[in-house]
Amino acid sequence: MAIPVIDFSKLDGDERAATLAEITAGFQEYGFFQLVNTGIPDELLERVKKVCGDIYELREDGFEESTPR
Repeated sequence: MAIPVIDFSKLDGDERAATLAEITAGFQEYGFFQLVNTGIPDELLERVKKVCGDIYELREDGFEESTPR
């Protein structure tokens, strides 16, 4: 079973309907998919991954302190 890979750049072209169908199928069949060709800079993606990892590693009390109210 392979994770669906969706080419984000195809949302602006003639393949929009087919790409949206692939996204729907990815969610329905797997619950997720890999998105490629987003145009998001690699540096920003790496920063987001780091922040997500940092939040995941917080102890429960530290997480509560960092949660917006």
